[in-house]
Amino acid sequence: MGRKSAHTGESPKDRSINIMDKFIARSNKKDAHKTLLPARRKDPNVPLDLWPLKDQLEYWESRTDADRFNETYPAYSYWIAEVQQSAGVHPTFFTDCAMKLKPELLELFEKKTNIKETIRALRKLGVY
Repeated sequence: MGRKSAHTGESPKDRSINIMDKFIARSNKKDAHKTLLPARRKDPNVPLDLWPLKDQLEYWESRTDADRFNETYPAYSYWIAEVQQSAGVHPTFFTDCAMKLKPELLELFEKKTNIKETIRALRKLGVY
């Protein structure tokens, strides 16, 4: 019988790790040489204050009252808390009245009614 020679190469695990390391190094080099986009550009992934000034002005001028309302009051809870604070009545009293008038208040919120108009509507409904 012949002599068995010792295996001097890499194990399959080491070989696959080395191949993966080479792949990662190549990917990192490609990413490093990509053309960099300017920091100031109009893109949904870039914050608004980093857009070019012209695009920022267009954005702010084209906003509607509904957009402003949605930005200020993203949910009903924010809006009703502001109404309660601006109403100037005791919180418990306001909560009791708001429970009775919840459908009307939800309708006012869906119509995106501002705070002052809401308080006027509540006065007409006899809240205070």
